[in-house]
Amino acid sequence: MRFVFVTAWTNLKRRFNDPGGLLSAILVPSAVGFLLASVMGGSGGPSIRAHLLVTDLDESFVSQAILTVLGTDQVADMIALEKVTLEEGARRLNEDEGSAHLVIPQGFAVAWLEREAVELPLTVNPAQTVSPKLIREMLDAMLDLGDYLHKVFKDELNIIAKGVQSGQAPTAIPALSSDIAAKVTAISGLVFPPVITVQDVTPKPQGLSISMALLMFPGILLMAAFFSANNQSSNFWIEKEKGTLARWVASPNTFFAFWTAQWFTAMALTAIAAAPIMLAGFIYLGISFEKYFAALAWLTLTGPILFALLTLVQVLAPSRKVGSMIAMLIMFPLLMAGGSFFPVETMPEFIGAIANYTPNGRVLEPMKSYFIGEYGASGLFEHAGSILVVAVSLLFVAGRLSFRKALV
Repeated sequence: MRFVFVTAWTNLKRRFNDPGGLLSAILVPSAVGFLLASVMGGSGGPSIRAHLLVTDLDESFVSQAILTVLGTDQVADMIALEKVTLEEGARRLNEDEGSAHLVIPQGFAVAWLEREAVELPLTVNPAQTVSPKLIREMLDAMLDLGDYLHKVFKDELNIIAKGVQSGQAPTAIPALSSDIAAKVTAISGLVFPPVITVQDVTPKPQGLSISMALLMFPGILLMAAFFSANNQSSNFWIEKEKGTLARWVASPNTFFAFWTAQWFTAMALTAIAAAPIMLAGFIYLGISFEKYFAALAWLTLTGPILFALLTLVQVLAPSRKVGSMIAMLIMFPLLMAGGSFFPVETMPEFIGAIANYTPNGRVLEPMKSYFIGEYGASGLFEHAGSILVVAVSLLFVAGRLSFRKALV
């Protein structure tokens, strides 16, 4: 184990003796992030606002009540509502002009009043992730509200349902109004204000909103990890040209220790490059510093998958120059598709689908969800296993191939 750490320290000193590569891994992503954040309006730029397309085929007082609730000021700040025809809604969603398309079917009011099973088809835009979740949560809350209304006003809703079925207004409207008023009065002491007050004591960053700059931030960190990985991946050719790789092959167990040391070096370089960028981003975006070390640990642990990928490219290449050129040709398309230049939420559908299968995209998305508060640190590291399996597999293949090249 001592040999592993000695080799890793030697690799780090080699990188420190060439500060240009290390500084480029820090300064280039920082400059790109600053320019893109400035274009997007900075940390106070446009927040994510879901765009819900609604087709009301029922045209009843119940469906109108749903649209009224969705159009209130509190909801409108998060969800922009637009009524469309059935064909227009499907077309615009396919053209990425909405976050989701809700269809209120004909007969919905009667089914709801009689508590019959009824479907509310909701088609979401697969190219977006945050906005459809926001819409789903809002609709789930409205369904829960409808269930509570049935429990409290069961008899009154039955009378209204019979009137809707017969096409005539209820005969005892004064009595019906009196019963509803009595029940509202009875429960008003429980809900205005509520007897039980729920307070969320989970620490939250002050003033944090899901802005474009926040969605771009993890991609900038992955760009730094990519530049670090690219610099370190050429280490295979350095050792081969110096002849040390062949000597390690001939020594028992040291060849495995050599590649283990490369992995630890890649982890250290990823942390060194990402730490100052992450610190500046946390200050700029107002992210809670309680998330800093968990996010840095996540990137340090999973970021070297990029090193494993680029190392395999270098080992397969016929020369160091060709390997560097191919690595660059692979790196920039992955940066583009993986969400480092533009958030996945703003990309066309087919590119957004590709992002989930890129190595940097697999690292980026859990970290983004952690930043916006979808889950805590434990949920973040649940995704590490599959990433590490792929990374170790790539590095193992690179190591086996380099074993043969070292003897040539």
